[in-house]
Amino acid sequence: MKVAVLRERLSAALDAAMRNREADAVALTADRTKAMAVALAGMADDADVEVAALDLSTRMAATVLGFHPEHVRRLIRTGRLRATRMGGDYRVLVDDLWPLLEVRHRQPGRRRLRLRR
Repeated sequence: MKVAVLRERLSAALDAAMRNREADAVALTADRTKAMAVALAGMADDADVEVAALDLSTRMAATVLGFHPEHVRRLIRTGRLRATRMGGDYRVLVDDLWPLLEVRHRQPGRRRLRLRR
């Protein structure tokens, strides 16, 4: 898929969520849009990209999640966030951020992330 097409779809999804008026839906869509936008930053509009293969550095993942990069590394080391080691740091697939983003929008008292094994 072309980067320009993906950016248009993200914009349309965020626009649709804004018209929904449900606060959690807007917030979750905004978080997902932010994650994808950060992964696409710096890419040319005519570049082809596979959505499932989009990844982020620990620093970029921390920006998306609102955490410190060291906290993201801690999540990776403890197995709460999947990542691959590349060079001296980790790369996190954007799809692997969804459970952490969705935890923020659950009912109060159910904020703890449970991993499926």
